[in-house]
Amino acid sequence: MSELTLTWEGERAPFAKAFIAAQKATEAVKKAATNPAFKSKYADLSEVVEAVIPALNAAGIGVIQSPAYDGDLVSMTTVLLHETGAAVTGVLHMRPTRPDPQGIGSVCTYMRRYSLLAMTGAAPEDDDGNSASAPAPANAAAFITEEQAATIQALIEDVGADTAKFLAYLKAPSLARIPAALYENAVAKLNQKRAA
Repeated sequence: MSELTLTWEGERAPFAKAFIAAQKATEAVKKAATNPAFKSKYADLSEVVEAVIPALNAAGIGVIQSPAYDGDLVSMTTVLLHETGAAVTGVLHMRPTRPDPQGIGSVCTYMRRYSLLAMTGAAPEDDDGNSASAPAPANAAAFITEEQAATIQALIEDVGADTAKFLAYLKAPSLARIPAALYENAVAKLNQKRAA
């Protein structure tokens, strides 16, 4: 499950005003981290935090992120807390690729980053806008689900693979447009890389 559920507390008007000010001040999220194995760039958690937290803080909004694990799913609760006490809370649930400390830690890092981006409206610099402008398929089920895409992304990061090269191997323009029929093969290939 990879649905981000939002709930509100307190008066929305002051929060909304501050949130809009923060979004206006948020800088582009830089892809500054380098994967040394493939010399590719990506936006890691620290770059996401650096891009969004100062603007939120300047507008009177703080961020709290708290993980939990029930033995099956990892939950990441992200709270955007306004100085008036108003808050919006998002909870994201995902299944780790491995139920060991490294697998759980990897999915927690991914979820923190994904939640911050989703809840603030920020996005990493787009180095390939072509995939976003491709027409939607007649049958959306022909592609993997959002949860499956998140699983593959977490695996790619966990094994240090190059996303662009892996997508080229699958002949897919983006994670969201990986054919559903290739999902099991994609996961198996990434697990093979971990074992190597």
